[in-house]
Amino acid sequence: MSKEKVYLTIIIGLSITLIIGCVVQSRYTFKKLSISEIIVPEQGLEFKTTDGKMIIKITYNKDGGNLSVHNNREEEVAGMGSSEDGGQVGVFNNYGKSVTVMSVHKYGGVLSIWNNNEGLVSIMCAAQDGGNIGICNNQGKNIWSKP
Repeated sequence: MSKEKVYLTIIIGLSITLIIGCVVQSRYTFKKLSISEIIVPEQGLEFKTTDGKMIIKITYNKDGGNLSVHNNREEEVAGMGSSEDGGQVGVFNNYGKSVTVMSVHKYGGVLSIWNNNEGLVSIMCAAQDGGNIGICNNQGKNIWSKP
């Protein structure tokens, strides 16, 4: 068999394969993977490091969604979520204890600050008749406040 016939046979074979591939491709279209929606399961959705430590958790409750960020010991160090009256944002120390929380209640906003032992040391909030500010000692006892 001459070289020309071998080349012609290869070219015809490749052409037939290409034509069959195009026909098959046009009959079966494949959808591209598109993630535009993630359904959060009842137990929440956790994002973990390669060694299995949770760094972010998304959950929900009757009021809506919640997101928490965790340190390398898996203690919650920041979080935000929905509540009955709106939303809240919290910052926690390395041991998961509240240090600062900003939240909403029926009259407006609340800003609370705690010491490392979770003793409330100051609070500022909207009230029915205006604003309130309070200062507490390390045990959380109110030592000064103004409406």
